[in-house]
Amino acid sequence: MRTQPQKILITGCRGGIGLNAAIRLAARGHEIIATVHREASIATVQKAADNAGVAIKVEKLDILDPVDRQKAVAHNVDVLINNAAIGETGPLAEVPVERVRANHETNVIATLQITQEVIKPMIKRRSGKVIFVGSLGGRLSMPYMGPYIMTKFALEAAVDALRIELRPFRVRTCIIEPGAYATGFNEAMHAKKYEWLGEDSAYRHKAKLLKFFELGNIRLQGKNTDNIARQIVRAVEARRPKARYSAPWWQALGVRVLRVFGK
Repeated sequence: MRTQPQKILITGCRGGIGLNAAIRLAARGHEIIATVHREASIATVQKAADNAGVAIKVEKLDILDPVDRQKAVAHNVDVLINNAAIGETGPLAEVPVERVRANHETNVIATLQITQEVIKPMIKRRSGKVIFVGSLGGRLSMPYMGPYIMTKFALEAAVDALRIELRPFRVRTCIIEPGAYATGFNEAMHAKKYEWLGEDSAYRHKAKLLKFFELGNIRLQGKNTDNIARQIVRAVEARRPKARYSAPWWQALGVRVLRVFGK
């Protein structure tokens, strides 16, 4: 059952989950503002929308930029979907702290900042929805992915708090938990550790172990993002969204089982 059209702003729409969700929501009659980190990506997203036969407004929005964030506020949207994120990997015992800090600045701090700014008019009018795209990794940590997964654990905690805090103002909040998908994000994230993991590393003789965990993550990847994009549509159109939406189902089930056994 479709709801009334809503004005929706989505961050991180250059490709993958964000772009898939933007196109699906536009096809269902919603007014979509799909945002990208760089101006150069606007044409790519616009072409994808044109090929899909949907109307989408594409804008540059760097969530770290206060000016860009204010442009997002000016749209006065019904729904904010926080999808923009970056990723870092590598052993936490050695990863340069500035890389961990940068990951948190984008995935947690800037995400919270844009949320705080966009929800102000929602609170005033007592309606609105904020959807965060987290990760199944935010519920179960994995070796050599700590720098990234730490940020997703933080988002889980933030959304749980916001969901209760915003309820009196009728602003709904939930989190989407994707598993591994073949969008290119994971491959790029795994490669980043080799930018700093040098010959003096305690892990220099652990190349096979590093590759083992990398390949394990890559082999789990879903071929496309359709099932998680459908979960985003469900969350957008639900009158009272669930706290969490996950996909693919078998990865989500695996995480639940491992948590039960304390893994």
